[in-house]
Amino acid sequence: MIIDKAMNTHKPTSNFFGNIGKIAIALSVLAAGMAFTNPPRDKYLTYASGVLETEFKNTVRNDSRVPKALSGVAETFLTSQRGSIEHLLDNTTERQNFGVVSIYTTQLGKKSYQTVGAFGNFVTLPPSSANAEK
Repeated sequence: MIIDKAMNTHKPTSNFFGNIGKIAIALSVLAAGMAFTNPPRDKYLTYASGVLETEFKNTVRNDSRVPKALSGVAETFLTSQRGSIEHLLDNTTERQNFGVVSIYTTQLGKKSYQTVGAFGNFVTLPPSSANAEK
C-alpha cells in the first residue's frame, strides 16, 4: 500500500539569520550613504566661517558700547574678510575622519569647539568646561 505524505510538512523555523542578513545589508547601505555624504574640509571651513561671522555680527549689533555708525562698518569689514576667516580656521582646525563621519576640532583662543560633520551637514557642540579651561 502506498501512503502519500502530507503536502505541507515544512516545519516553521526561526528566521533569525535571515533577519540578521537584512539588518547587515541595511547597515551597510547606511554606512555607504554616510561615507558618500561625509562633508570635506572645505565645506566645513565655509560653514564655520559663516557661523563665526554671524556670531561676531550679533555681538557687534548687541553690544551697547559700539556706536551704530561703527556697527555697520564692522559688519561690512567682517563680510569682506571671509577668506581671511577661513584661512584662520584652516590653521586652527584638526579633522578626524572616520569615513562615515568627521569630527572637526577648532581651537580659538582658550576655547575648543567641536563640530560633527555627517550626511552633508554640521552640528557644532558647545565647548565643554574642560575645553574652555585649556
